[in-house]
Amino acid sequence: MSDIREVSMRVIVGIDVGLTCTGVAICTDFDAPSGRETHVRVIEQWPGAVESVVKKVPTRVAYTAGELGIHSWGFGCPELSDLGGGRAIKDMFKFFLDTSYVKKKFGQGPQAPKPENVRLWYKDFLTAIYTHIVQELRDEPKIDFDSPSTSVEFVFSIPTEWKDKDDLVREFRDIVDDAGFGKTGQVHMDLTEGEAAAVFTANKLNYTFQQGEAFMVLDAGGGTTDMCILQVNSPLDDVLELETVDEPRALPAGSVNIDELFEKRARELLWSTNGVAHDKVENLALQMSRGKFQDIKTLFGTDSFRGIKIVRLQVPDSTESITFHLAELKTMFDSQIDMMIEAINKQLSLLRSVKPYVRVSYLFLAGGLGSSKYVQDRLVEQCQKTGMEVLFAPKPEDLPLAVCQGLVIDRVQHVCQDRSVIPIRSSNSSYGILYKELYSEKHSGQSCTRNRLDGKDYAENQIDWLIMKGSQRRGQVVPRFYSILADPALKKQSWGFTIIRSTADARSLPIFLDDKGSVEIVGHVVSSPEVRLHTLGIAHKRGFFGRKTDFSRVNCRLSALIEVGKFEFIGTVVSQAEEKPQVLKVYWSKDKNRDCDLIRSM
Repeated sequence: MSDIREVSMRVIVGIDVGLTCTGVAICTDFDAPSGRETHVRVIEQWPGAVESVVKKVPTRVAYTAGELGIHSWGFGCPELSDLGGGRAIKDMFKFFLDTSYVKKKFGQGPQAPKPENVRLWYKDFLTAIYTHIVQELRDEPKIDFDSPSTSVEFVFSIPTEWKDKDDLVREFRDIVDDAGFGKTGQVHMDLTEGEAAAVFTANKLNYTFQQGEAFMVLDAGGGTTDMCILQVNSPLDDVLELETVDEPRALPAGSVNIDELFEKRARELLWSTNGVAHDKVENLALQMSRGKFQDIKTLFGTDSFRGIKIVRLQVPDSTESITFHLAELKTMFDSQIDMMIEAINKQLSLLRSVKPYVRVSYLFLAGGLGSSKYVQDRLVEQCQKTGMEVLFAPKPEDLPLAVCQGLVIDRVQHVCQDRSVIPIRSSNSSYGILYKELYSEKHSGQSCTRNRLDGKDYAENQIDWLIMKGSQRRGQVVPRFYSILADPALKKQSWGFTIIRSTADARSLPIFLDDKGSVEIVGHVVSSPEVRLHTLGIAHKRGFFGRKTDFSRVNCRLSALIEVGKFEFIGTVVSQAEEKPQVLKVYWSKDKNRDCDLIRSM
């Protein structure tokens, strides 16, 4: 459950999986007793990259038909113009784990990716990322992963759109573990992307915060723009603690939308361009949106484009070109910025009505789109009208890396000071397990079953709530004690129980499961088969005459750890023999036809 080793080398790795690119930040050198000095570096060398220093790697994998495994990943993937031999590139899949998102984007069309394929793309990409991180750490600063004194922690950001979707976070976490991260270190998922960006920006600004100050964070990235309002809770010299004033939210505004708008316009221009085959227009427009257009988009609004009204873009593998008016690009940018401004004004208005005592003084801008000079200028102009000052990291190249670095900074402060920059948010659901107990008057009206071993009646589907909605859930280990009836006729016997969830108010949670309430089954937990389990308990016989049934009552200690996207249960049979705890297997299924073996109130 917790790492109690004597640690001489601690490594913290922050990983921000983006829609277009992924950033990785590492900290191996910080003043552990106080956490005052945090030296965070970003991985700048990636396989296949043409340039020697590249601070993010493309989130993509390539496959060859009929072959197992990936052909390449990241920068190693072939360009669209070079695809051939049955190869395919899979990218832009960040949000595809959410089936509702896929349905909204693709409908019932054949282009909709299958869930099993999305999980494969994720796992293959993350496996490649993991392998590269491990190699990077082994090369410099020569981390020994096999040493018991080495502690490695991998910290992942949570897409803001998933903050209330525990099933998605859990599925993502399972993929992360399967990719290798769970084998060599601890995995943490606590902060949304917007919150992590806020941690980084607040840490890097040359500014002394005052208690009670509030600021808005706008992390404008590739697929979404994450926003939240934070307030300074503790501005001590070396420890900054922030608390969320409102719920983080994600806007459907991002640089990829600009790419898609350009791609649509490029198709129109290509269609009317002589010398371009109509059957190649789709692919050519996509190539152009991911080629030279990216440089134009990055430089738009800078002095480099001052006075320029028209640009010509070469058509790939052709002598033809298209003429593109920058006024059109301005309109594409404005469509995304206007969405941000509308959300800013709406959020400030709502805050004034519900919390008039909170004054938002600053807007922290981060993300790849947030590094655009045009975006910055427009937001500065807008925020002057509301009395907010726009702040961003001193180095423009740091804005797209704010999330992965913020993850590390937050975790370092937690390790060193036992206080995160942003305390983990409370659980948005209550979680519990099902058990059974001897039937009595208090169970009147409930169904009961007679156990074949001891011949007694039991009330099934009683609920033991382990964590309540509204409570914090960072590293809480919840202990419980139950009994199990063991059958001596079985050479091996496993036991298990069911996990349930409810979003109802913690004060009105039910005490047993029926089909009328707000409780749903989310999974089942099963132990490994125990050899001669009945010998570890207290032997019993029932009946005075005729056939007698032998059974054993085995006591079990259960330890539950429920975190964001993580459910871990350790079961220990309590006996006079050596106690051997085992990590129980969790199966995520809503199947209702599972027996529960845990018994309380014998």
